[in-house]
Amino acid sequence: MEDSPGNDGCGGYADPVARLLNIGDTGNRDPAGWPDYAAQFGFGRAHIPELIRLACDGAFNEGDSDSSAVWGPMHAWRVLGQLRADAAVLPLLAYLKAFDEDDLAMQELPVVFGMIGPPAIPHITGFLSDPALPTIPAGTAMEGLKEIAARHPACREECIGILVKIIDSDVYADKSTNGFAVSSLIDMAAVEAIDPIRAAYGRKSVDISICGDVEDVELELGLRERRSTPAPVYQVLSMGGPARPDTGRIDWDSPAPAYGKVGRNDPCPCGSGKKYKKCCLQ
Repeated sequence: MEDSPGNDGCGGYADPVARLLNIGDTGNRDPAGWPDYAAQFGFGRAHIPELIRLACDGAFNEGDSDSSAVWGPMHAWRVLGQLRADAAVLPLLAYLKAFDEDDLAMQELPVVFGMIGPPAIPHITGFLSDPALPTIPAGTAMEGLKEIAARHPACREECIGILVKIIDSDVYADKSTNGFAVSSLIDMAAVEAIDPIRAAYGRKSVDISICGDVEDVELELGLRERRSTPAPVYQVLSMGGPARPDTGRIDWDSPAPAYGKVGRNDPCPCGSGKKYKKCCLQ
């Protein structure tokens, strides 16, 4: 990575924060491969306010995708995670709500919350208490609870309890949000949550296109070996039907094709290369 001199012409950022605007995309999405920013650039807790400003700077969403600067917020929130900067949680949650089409933020901010750990839990809980919260920010915040529980096992019971409370209270009118809560519980192997999960399905409060029906959930949690009823048909594509043979273009007036169950973490059948839960499932 390139170590460049400070450039306070980029939004008024000064070194060492300004140097994050020169790194660009390293192509490494595995948190284990993230640079040690503190060691490489000399970051410390004194830089947290400026890092928060860069991490939440929405102006970069409109920037030139070929420039290195547009990747600056990504590097900033990674540093905040490594510094365990609990002061960053609320601003980052607000960023998620304002820019809910930022795929990279949806992918990486749960990891950042996991790095910050237990101090992030009250902020995420408060964020999730808003019944008007859109589905994607809510689902991303829930993924943050899952990451916290994975990195801090002592918090697992608390994080499961928060997710159970969501599906138990039907705080969200959108069934998809409950679906994402169930998805996180499955990823956490939360067998102890099966009764409220069953109850939510019984109330028809869960979108079955996300995790399947209650039998699918029981299968994933190891609570049954096979289905007792035929599997539902899942409509997973929001786009138009197949390409017309005469033009090769999508026929937007025809219905989207139906597929068998697609796992949340499976490649999206639309061919985008993204995981299903980060693409057409949204």
